[in-house]
Amino acid sequence: MEERPPRAWRGQPHDVRAKTRRAQLIDAGVELLGTEGSAGVTMRAACRHAGLSLRYFYESFSDTDELILAVYDHCNAGLLAIMAGSAGKPPPISVALDKAAAHFEDDPRRLRILLREPQSNSLLADHRAAILPALLSTLVGASGAGGPAPVSVAQAMSASALSGALTALVLDWADGRLHASRAELVRFATGLVRAELSGTRPSAS
Repeated sequence: MEERPPRAWRGQPHDVRAKTRRAQLIDAGVELLGTEGSAGVTMRAACRHAGLSLRYFYESFSDTDELILAVYDHCNAGLLAIMAGSAGKPPPISVALDKAAAHFEDDPRRLRILLREPQSNSLLADHRAAILPALLSTLVGASGAGGPAPVSVAQAMSASALSGALTALVLDWADGRLHASRAELVRFATGLVRAELSGTRPSAS
C-alpha cells in the first residue's frame, strides 16, 4: 500500500506547523521567564501568550522545565552569536563584551533569563554550569589565544570564575549599584577576562 504524504493544512505540512508552534511557545517563555521569573512559566500562561491550546504544549515539551531550558538555550545562543561576530573572525574581547552589554541593554528580559534566574533556580544553575565552557571558548577565540579545543578542568574552572565575576559585575551595573558607563564596565570586564585567560589576576592598582 502506498504511503500517504503528511497532511498539509493551509499549505503547510505538519512538521512546519509544529516548528512554528514550538517557536511561539519559546517566544512566550522568553516573555514569562524574562518578566515574571521561573514561577511565572506555567503551561497555561505559555499557551495563553502563544495563542495556542494546551494540547499543543505537549507537542514540543514534556513539562515546563523543558520549556525553561529551551528558553535559556535560545537566549544563550543569541548572546553567543552576538559575541562571536561574523564571517568566522571573532572580534576582540572588548568588542565582544560591549556587544554583550548592548544586547542586555536592548532587552532586559535577556539579562534576567541568563543572569538573574540561574542564581535562584537550581535547574538553570546546573544547566548553566554544564554549558559555561562555550562562553570560555568564545572569549578564547576573541583573545586570539587559539581555536576551539577540548575544555580542560582548569578551563571549566576559569569559565565558572569568569561567569560569577561578570554576572555580579553586570547585575550591579544594570541595577544602578555601580555608577559606571558602559564603556567603563566593558574596559574593566575586558581586564578580568584577559587576566583569567592569561592565568594571572588583575591588581588593585
